[in-house]
Amino acid sequence: MWNILLVTGWLIVAGIMDVRTRRVPVWMLALGGVLAAWAVFCQYGGYPEVLKGCLPGLLLVAVAFATKKAGYGDGIVLCCLGVVLGGERSLLLFGISLFLISLCALILLALRRVKRNTGLPFLPFLAVAWILVVNL
Repeated sequence: MWNILLVTGWLIVAGIMDVRTRRVPVWMLALGGVLAAWAVFCQYGGYPEVLKGCLPGLLLVAVAFATKKAGYGDGIVLCCLGVVLGGERSLLLFGISLFLISLCALILLALRRVKRNTGLPFLPFLAVAWILVVNL
């Protein structure tokens, strides 16, 4: 329980940093990796489930590398969260966060607050999805 609260607090702080500066510092990513490792150490789970949990994050890092349209930090954070959640819940987390950011982008486009190529910070939506998935 404490490990989930620590990861949630870390994710909220990282989301605030992402909104304000459009960057997540490396030390914040390293802290997330340590918290994810601690959460896995405290939980009972097999290594295949941990590896399956990393796949959405690795996919996002690959997209960031190939297209430069996503941030590397977003993929690394998703990878850390996927390690904690495991395979199926990690995919659910990624899907919900993509749904939330697309819904927000649609609303902002309809209100003409952003243009088609405007970048939106992903971590706040990932934080909301995390809270939803952890409470399921």
